[in-house]
Amino acid sequence: MALKEKDPVSGTNLTGHEWDGITELDTPVPWAARWALWGSIAIAAGYWVFYPSFPTVTDYAKGILGYSSRLEVVSSLKEAEAERRQTFAPFQSGDIASLAKDPSLEARYGAAISKLYEDNCAACHTAELTGQEGFPNLTDNHWLWSGTPEEIEYTIRYGINATHDETRMAQMLAFGADEMLEKPQVTEVVEFVLALSGQDHDALAVEAGEVVFEENCAACHGDDGRGGYENGAPDLGDDQWIYGGTRNDIYHSVYYGRQGVMSAWEGRLDDPQIRMLTLYLLWSAEDAPS
Repeated sequence: MALKEKDPVSGTNLTGHEWDGITELDTPVPWAARWALWGSIAIAAGYWVFYPSFPTVTDYAKGILGYSSRLEVVSSLKEAEAERRQTFAPFQSGDIASLAKDPSLEARYGAAISKLYEDNCAACHTAELTGQEGFPNLTDNHWLWSGTPEEIEYTIRYGINATHDETRMAQMLAFGADEMLEKPQVTEVVEFVLALSGQDHDALAVEAGEVVFEENCAACHGDDGRGGYENGAPDLGDDQWIYGGTRNDIYHSVYYGRQGVMSAWEGRLDDPQIRMLTLYLLWSAEDAPS
């Protein structure tokens, strides 16, 4: 039997393998590493036997112990839900008008409910509730559908122009784009709206614009332009604008129309959560600077 070639430095046998002039030592795997390998295999086999491990054709191997992390999660969620219901027990029943008369609720629950608002409403109405272009300010006591507790709850529950069967519907027609008004008429009614809101305007165009307004806009916004809660038409005589109150902004609204969407939260939030958000908006409006 031929003797194996040895490494001249360490005296260790060589395997005969060589890569780019580098020869491989015939060094055995340490016993500690071998035991660690076989031990890990044994432990893995034990887990296969006792715990859920690998899928079958229609199910999975559940193991002797029948352990399931899913059941633990479900149980944990049930416990958390029970604790939440206990914590927010005052909102489980009772109408929103009665809850709104309880002055102690804001101090006890305001901070907690603010998290509910941030998770579901702040993306549109901002964390400060002050709104942004296309989304109303919720702190200024200017309401499109009335600011009573019942009406706010209804809007949150069913939305505006949403997919719910009970949703509120509101649309600003595209008077220019749909050729209901000529461009000069659009310009005239814009000047009239600017005058209503106390802004700089073309006095010569206001008289003609008032006629256009009475014939096309007053049915929704009222003869005085102060809006109407029954149809969600905004007040045109104040300084609160959802889509901007400059001459160009108003022209764009009259010419192209507007149709904002408020999501219906029924089904995504439960009744107590809807009540909590309603009260949170009422508290925010009460605290808003006058």
